[in-house]
Amino acid sequence: MKIPPSPPCFPLGNEPGHRHTRNRTKRHKCCRADVHSRRVVHMTKELSRRAFLVGAGALGTGLAASMAGCAPQASATSDSKSATSNWSTTDGPAFLATPEPIVDIKETLEADVVVVGLGVAGVSATRSAAEEDLKVVALERCAEPSARSSQFAAFNTDNARMMGIEDVDTTELVNEMMVQTGHRANFRVLKNWADHCGEAFDWYASAYDGLLWQVPGGEQLDQATQYYVGNSNIYQPYRYGVDHERVFTGTLSFRTPEKGHKPIMFANFEKAQATGNVDARFNARARQLVKDGDRIAGVVFEDVTTGEHTQVNAKKGVVLATGGYVRNEELLAYYIPWIYNLKDKFTFTYAHMDANGEFTDQGDGMLMGHWAGGHIEEGPHCAMAHGDLGKLGVAAFLQLNANGERYINEDLTNDHFGSAILRQPDATIYQIFDANFPEQITSMQGGLGSVTKASPEVVETVDEWTSAKGDTIDELIKNLGVTGEVATTMKAEIERYSELARAGKDEDFGKTPERMFPLETAPFYAIKYEVSGGPSDDAHDALRCLVTMSGLSTNQHAQVLDENKHVMPGLFAVGNTQGGRFLGDYPATLAGASHSLAMTYGYLTGKYLAEQG
Repeated sequence: MKIPPSPPCFPLGNEPGHRHTRNRTKRHKCCRADVHSRRVVHMTKELSRRAFLVGAGALGTGLAASMAGCAPQASATSDSKSATSNWSTTDGPAFLATPEPIVDIKETLEADVVVVGLGVAGVSATRSAAEEDLKVVALERCAEPSARSSQFAAFNTDNARMMGIEDVDTTELVNEMMVQTGHRANFRVLKNWADHCGEAFDWYASAYDGLLWQVPGGEQLDQATQYYVGNSNIYQPYRYGVDHERVFTGTLSFRTPEKGHKPIMFANFEKAQATGNVDARFNARARQLVKDGDRIAGVVFEDVTTGEHTQVNAKKGVVLATGGYVRNEELLAYYIPWIYNLKDKFTFTYAHMDANGEFTDQGDGMLMGHWAGGHIEEGPHCAMAHGDLGKLGVAAFLQLNANGERYINEDLTNDHFGSAILRQPDATIYQIFDANFPEQITSMQGGLGSVTKASPEVVETVDEWTSAKGDTIDELIKNLGVTGEVATTMKAEIERYSELARAGKDEDFGKTPERMFPLETAPFYAIKYEVSGGPSDDAHDALRCLVTMSGLSTNQHAQVLDENKHVMPGLFAVGNTQGGRFLGDYPATLAGASHSLAMTYGYLTGKYLAEQG
């Protein structure tokens, strides 16, 4: 799914005339779960900005007066100037400018904690806080919690050991992740996650009654009918000077008939609701934060089906878990320009929409946090931009570009596979192998996008999922549609590669000999990859953009930091709204780290809030 041609959303809080209204058709009312919050219902009325500020002055520090939407500007009274003096202006892009406050509040709710967004991070934070007997108002822009994929990095627990995962030295792991992020990440943020991800995963998995665990060598379970946890990658130990990229063991995957982990996420949400401490509001888009002095004290949200606004006051804190901003073109252009500039070549897979048909991954939480004084981490921001892989994944077979030339040490993980292809002529490459691939693939290194075993089905259907086949190298090249000098070059490169493989030394690119195999057993096959914005009849799409993964700077307790890197009381960021985790590119050091960080920090933040007085 590509970025749609329809007009993009205006930057949040900056619609024409700064009005939070859009044309709407009649839709279902905002739905909610059992309500356990105290409510104060106000008569709906329009207030002028001056009247709003005067009223705020009567409240002292006044929650309403300190809304994170209050923009500094000349006003009629010194009192109104004082009420907004905490907010800074910006000469940057329009979306960074603090919007006008929303004053047409219809209803006010009270809670201990407000969680904004119900993805992996938000659901985890909601359940964790509710189980600590905190009253939680949970806001979700869509009609239900949203889940994607199923991989989680988890280790150092009895369940992980039972799954065949050896204990991981978390300091060693985090140091490697720091290297892969150019030391732009926050070591303490990563270390706190790594030290607790195993216990968090066990807690998260426990929500689904009857969930099975696939023990290596034990009874084979059927994903078509059973719900279980499987270990998708048990990697061999990293060998310095042999393995091209360093990866760590520890990836657990939920296996369900739905081929995702949505049932497990919903079970976690149901666990939260069962505490009796959760007031869940769906079709509820958070618009602005509320401030009481220096403390973040609540949220104003909009019912996207009616346009009505509700304020939720939070005694202990607000947890921003709205995800990234992959569907906000202005933010992409500013923070990840290479993605924006190549948007026509990417397949954008984020598909969640609200009741108005608008994509929800718009950077809502990051922007609200910024308007309130939070620091958006320095770049380069990170996007999860990986390939749509074929049946052999990123297996390190020979790769040739559109000129017929070998161009790289093929021993790559998926985070580097697509970006390397992007830099080749016509952004096109061919992955080439012979009939011995089922035996050879077992020598490949595990990692993100790796395949280390060819199933009987894959072997039997090889003619269906490859782009070309030939009983000779010449026939393979011909069937790829390659002719002339490129065909000559391609054949010479294949012969050269086979020669190096037989010699046991890759003098050209330095790939480990155990993953080099001469192409000498017919039939010969090729898989074509290209960067084109979508798969074609004969090629896989080498680049998909799933989500962005950078956001507000936090400390190791997920507390948002201000522009001077000091804690902002009452404000937390988790999931893809949290910064300090991944910079530049999503590292393949440990597959499932993104989901695991979201889950773990949701879990830890709920507990941390309960510990605060």
